[in-house]
Amino acid sequence: MHSGWLVETASLWGYHGATLVCQRQSLPVEAVNEYWIRNRVRFDGWNSMLTRYRTQTLSLSSARRIRGWKKLRSLIEEILLSEPLARICVAVAAQLEERQVDYDSRAILHNVFTTHCEVRNRCLKIILAGVDSGKAEAAELNRLRHYLEHWTDLLLGYFAYSSFGANYAFSSSRMEEFSDDFSQPKLGSQSQIVWSLQLASCRNWLDTHCIQSPISPRMNQRICEAAMGMIHSQAFDSLGCMRSRLIQTIEYGIQHAEETLASLESNGWESMSKVLSVGSNPKPIRFPC
Repeated sequence: MHSGWLVETASLWGYHGATLVCQRQSLPVEAVNEYWIRNRVRFDGWNSMLTRYRTQTLSLSSARRIRGWKKLRSLIEEILLSEPLARICVAVAAQLEERQVDYDSRAILHNVFTTHCEVRNRCLKIILAGVDSGKAEAAELNRLRHYLEHWTDLLLGYFAYSSFGANYAFSSSRMEEFSDDFSQPKLGSQSQIVWSLQLASCRNWLDTHCIQSPISPRMNQRICEAAMGMIHSQAFDSLGCMRSRLIQTIEYGIQHAEETLASLESNGWESMSKVLSVGSNPKPIRFPC
């Protein structure tokens, strides 16, 4: 499996993140532990390969340096493409913890996030050294890093409406700007169309700028399977496709109708009027760079 599918999985988590939080269900413990274990194995492999390939790029042999940079680019590319998923998952778990729904998942997923940041820092040092020495591979990796940072903040801005989301964004101010333009309440009925176009644009960009030969396709598949396993089975239809946000929201509303009415009666109907008035003054949409 190509590393780009990790970005696809992160996009799915980002688009459905608000729904997953509103369902008020803790993440499956076994799936969270499986996700952590598979990532720990992967981190060990990444660190080992970074050391080996970095040594090759410093070789006195020109042919060995060229081969080393080719392998190093594929490896760093895979690490960068894996990061949005690590950030989105822990942001969802943080909101579940904030709502007093799940007290365990955030600590485990935060450990995956922090370890990934350590590996990322090693990659950034290599990219910086490569850019300074004029390596084309390093320039391409830096361009990929820049794009994925914007894409991650865009996904977080779609559902992360608390301070916890900012903790996992690359730029909290940029995340807030994206939230003002691309969050589900702002887009309303246009949400699905806008996000379909955004995702199509992301796929095209990654297909154009990423290497098509991943370092560890089998591990990519295992990580994606573990990430999908953390989403409850009722979020999928009988064909295994994830149901739309609208259907999930309607079903959740029906199942919790009494709780919603009791909340409205206790808090007054002003909150409902605020919800209905959202989007009356839409702002121009700014697309990410």
